[in-house]
Amino acid sequence: MIVSCGGSVDELTQKEGWETDLEWIADSLPGLHYDLFMYEPQDTLLNRLSRLEQNLDNLSDTETVMEMTGVLASMRCSHTGIAFWNYGDWSAYPISVMWLDEGLYVTAIDAEYSELIGSRLIEYGVSPAIEAAAAMTRMFPATNDVVRRTRAENFMMLAYPMEALGFGDADSLVSFTFLEAAGDTVIVQFKAVDQSSINMETFHYCESVILPLWLGSDDFYWYSYLPERKMLYCAYNSCALMDDYHIDDYLEDLREYTCSEQVDAVVVDLRRNSGGNSIVAAPLISWIRELSENSSIRLYLIIGRWTYSSGILNAIEISEIPGVTVFGENTGGAPNHLGEVKTAQLPWSGLSVSYPTKYFQRVEGEGSTMRPDVRIPLDAGMLFEGQNRILDAINELLTTYE
Repeated sequence: MIVSCGGSVDELTQKEGWETDLEWIADSLPGLHYDLFMYEPQDTLLNRLSRLEQNLDNLSDTETVMEMTGVLASMRCSHTGIAFWNYGDWSAYPISVMWLDEGLYVTAIDAEYSELIGSRLIEYGVSPAIEAAAAMTRMFPATNDVVRRTRAENFMMLAYPMEALGFGDADSLVSFTFLEAAGDTVIVQFKAVDQSSINMETFHYCESVILPLWLGSDDFYWYSYLPERKMLYCAYNSCALMDDYHIDDYLEDLREYTCSEQVDAVVVDLRRNSGGNSIVAAPLISWIRELSENSSIRLYLIIGRWTYSSGILNAIEISEIPGVTVFGENTGGAPNHLGEVKTAQLPWSGLSVSYPTKYFQRVEGEGSTMRPDVRIPLDAGMLFEGQNRILDAINELLTTYE
């Protein structure tokens, strides 16, 4: 039972202050939210808030913040949560990872240990690293696991939130264990430091890493003709216009290649497209539709974990064109999703709470993710060794048409 404390928030004790915030979540947030009980009943929220209130005497402030965050995440409504990362100390361990099917792989690290880029993080302090990551996933509401994983990998090196979840020691050296490709195990101790002071090296600039084609440019849209594959590869990384290269000029160049070179396949890659203005892609989509109707060129679309928002709307529209086959992995973005996000502040702690005010439905059914026709998940070889497994699979498929 959530009880009202009464009085001014400035006059409250620490416990009474947290109780005031819990009361606000129970009583005020449902009225602001599009539908806080869309996936879980109201009793789920009230019961978890009540248990948290009863345990307040046993929790530190940071633990209380993380528990509240977990309560809201359990409602499974995307864009509904507490900005716990803005509470207290921002210290972090100098490591960044990416969660692949095989585990957690190092994508950036303190430059002194750059040889560990591409290795797998297997232990976080005294615990399996995958358990630490899983604990952080429970802080994020989402309609699919892709979102939770990508959010967890971004926040699991924040020392104080992770300590509150039971991993590491924010004020001491913490051991991290890495498994290198050759099979050797390396243990490094790190102390959490202010993020602005970290000298990190990322895999994009690491000499030992061979970047694959799809990471070859950060331009919003670009292309590469691959004569050995008889393939025109078209990256569409952002739903936005470039200042020095209009989308119409991009399409003119693509049309020229399909007329002047031997092109058996056109591949449109949206796996890095997290959104923007969906209208920008209209000329690209019209061109793909023209190819579908008037040519024998095979058409392929690539989607992935970073395909969101307008990017996923464009991906759905392309996938519905006759003859398009979709490769890649499940998207982080959901075709049907909550949006038009607003924020409010908890009355005592001042923590920011986000909540959606509208629901967008693009497809029939749950629409929690967009799934490819042919699943080829991102792996370490595709990230660090220059492998283009999706293009290889498309080429193999093309041979069946010869």
